Amino acid sequence: METVFCQADCTPYKILIVLAKPTKILLTFVFCWLFCLPVLRAGHIVGGEFTYICRGWQNDDPNTGVRVYDVRINMYRDNIGQGAYFDGLFGGVQGPAPFDNTSLPGHINIFRGQSNVAQQIIQLGDVSPVPINLGNPCLVLTEPADQQIGIYEFSIELPVSTEPYTLAYQRCCRNTAILNLVDPGNIGSTYFITITPEAQQRCNASPVFNIDPPIAICVNQPFQIDFGATDRESDSLAYKFCDPVVGGGNNAPMAGTTSFDDVAPDPESPPPYAPARFVNPRFNSQDQLGIGSLLSLDESTGLLRGNPNFRGTYALAVCIEEWSRDAVPVLLSETKREFQLVVNLCGTRVNADLLETEIDEFGRFYIRQCGPGENTIVNESTDEMFIDTYDWSLDGPDGEITGNDRDLPTNITQVGVYEGTMILNRNTIAENCRDTATFLLGVFPPLEADFEYVEPGCDDEPVPFTNLSTVAGSNVITEYSWEFEPGADPTLIENPNHRFSRPGEFPVTLSITDNNECAAAVTKPVVYFPSPRTIIIEPDDGFGCVPFNKTFVNLSRPISDEYIFDWRFGDGGTGDVASPTHVYEEAGVYSVYLGITSPTGCFVERDFIDLVDVRDAPTAEFSWTPDRITNFNPDISFTDESIDAARVRYTLENSQGERIFTTPARDFEYTLRDTGTITVTQLVTHPSGCVDTILKNLELIFENTFFVPNAFTPNADGRNDIFLPKGILFGSSNYEFRVWTRWGELVFTSNDPALGWDGRYKGSDSPGGGYLWDASFINAEGGQERFKGGVVLLR
Repeated sequence: METVFCQADCTPYKILIVLAKPTKILLTFVFCWLFCLPVLRAGHIVGGEFTYICRGWQNDDPNTGVRVYDVRINMYRDNIGQGAYFDGLFGGVQGPAPFDNTSLPGHINIFRGQSNVAQQIIQLGDVSPVPINLGNPCLVLTEPADQQIGIYEFSIELPVSTEPYTLAYQRCCRNTAILNLVDPGNIGSTYFITITPEAQQRCNASPVFNIDPPIAICVNQPFQIDFGATDRESDSLAYKFCDPVVGGGNNAPMAGTTSFDDVAPDPESPPPYAPARFVNPRFNSQDQLGIGSLLSLDESTGLLRGNPNFRGTYALAVCIEEWSRDAVPVLLSETKREFQLVVNLCGTRVNADLLETEIDEFGRFYIRQCGPGENTIVNESTDEMFIDTYDWSLDGPDGEITGNDRDLPTNITQVGVYEGTMILNRNTIAENCRDTATFLLGVFPPLEADFEYVEPGCDDEPVPFTNLSTVAGSNVITEYSWEFEPGADPTLIENPNHRFSRPGEFPVTLSITDNNECAAAVTKPVVYFPSPRTIIIEPDDGFGCVPFNKTFVNLSRPISDEYIFDWRFGDGGTGDVASPTHVYEEAGVYSVYLGITSPTGCFVERDFIDLVDVRDAPTAEFSWTPDRITNFNPDISFTDESIDAARVRYTLENSQGERIFTTPARDFEYTLRDTGTITVTQLVTHPSGCVDTILKNLELIFENTFFVPNAFTPNADGRNDIFLPKGILFGSSNYEFRVWTRWGELVFTSNDPALGWDGRYKGSDSPGGGYLWDASFINAEGGQERFKGGVVLLR
């Protein structure tokens, strides 16, 4: 097994080191050169601690003299801001870093005594958020605090030695906002643990803290946090405050500095490590949150208490001494935890609150109970998940009333004002989890709302309402409020008369308030379906033409769809809705009758004499010849075929809606001059004044002609020199004309109707004789046309 050490000058030095996770494979460390590369400055690591477990002898063989240790490093990173990610991602990222910054390769150094005997590459494992432990379950931060814990786990094999081994990780720099250390932005930290010779002999395991360190607490609020630890061998543990220590800086590689002064020292400096300087006189190792913050650490249990009185960011350190339980105790190890703590403003989660009528001048909840008897005092305290107990006490007329439920039921039968308290979490040791509400319960004489009214009749008149409300004792009613119709303003007098705006059944409510501010209300249904004072139909001064579609608009008030309507239109037709529509098929003058019955039986009727005037109407109609209008026959003759028309007028419009011709003649002629659709409108008028219209569309159809000669003489005499089809091809498309020899050779083709064959082929005169041709095109109406034949070329 080959093993290699990395010394301060990056030259190899052999030691036994094995990576415990994930492969348990013995590694040869030949990467010393990696740790001599330049490193980046980053103030992101804010705390950490080492722990170890001795697994036993190498290969379970005491003769090797080599112990195997599983080592764990907990590193804490400030996740607010733009600091770099955890170190140790080189060679295998465990997941994407949240920022673009690149972290450094991770390593620790192992010292025997003060000699650097090995350098261990460390790879980042699990990363998770650190819970916010305020030391008081009923407080909540008002400003953000966020840290992550990164886990490094590996195994090492170390020969048992008479000297201690020290495992160290160093990193610069600290958070510049730290208040209790001098120049925090330019000093780093050293996280280390020492395996004493006695611990090596006994195959000892270091203590392990039970919980992660707190990351924030609340200013001016007492807290207590368990810093206790668990030890595998149940050795004696003693807790104490200790100094944060320095390690690394931001000076290297300036002249006069060493690698120990670098951001990530390579290698780490050997022990002992210098303590960071506290800002005196306010801070020291025992008053790490400042004098007056009452910080204390129970040396037996590790319970950390305090009441911080300064806001800010602080570096703290706590150490655990592990002593054997021998007759003469031996110091086995010292585990050091360094962490960053934010002291900030907090709010409480527990707030005593009751559903009250008002708050009195002494801050007490005032609860009004109108009328003796059963009642429930409603509890609105928050946050329920942090409230374990409720303690009620009310001085009633017959003695104390108590309760432990969230709400307090009462049954007080005597008028009076009674004082009580409600305590949340009475027995909690966390002061902020306890809160008290003092209240007054005022039990007042009862009052009852009541009223009567005059039943509405068939007349549309205001309805009288009379207040019948009663009060007990010396109470007096101070306010009245009547609600007659939804959406209407309330009426505030004692005995009102109300005229409803429409018929219907209305829930009328009377609300009253007495001099004790007690209120009562009553609601009664009022049925209001009177008859209209007058039956009114919307006037119509004109006349109608057969067939006359007449709508009768009923303006009578008040009416609704619940009423019964009896219409008689004078021509035998009837209707049963409020405003009907009726069609008159014959001319005449008609009287109309309407009867209206309300849901309560109120009835009214009216005859409208000679209300509707219906007159005869003409019928518009015309025709034209010829039926098919083409470019060869564009002349049209129009003939009037209307019935009972005294006057006739025609209007012609083009496809753009422009008027192009008009005439009062019954019959006329017109010539279409262009393609497209023409709209012809005939308007006819009856002697009664009634009119009728009819619209018809005409379209000029463009026809194509096609003729092909049977011979031509291409002799340049100016006559019949070109073989070219003749005809009218306007509006056609996809034209193709081809000429072939009798043996099927294509000698001419054209897609232009104006281009013909001159009797030549490939630059030479074609011989006289017979040739074949074919032609095709799509005509102006969209139809496919095909022609073929023969032609004689004469020379």
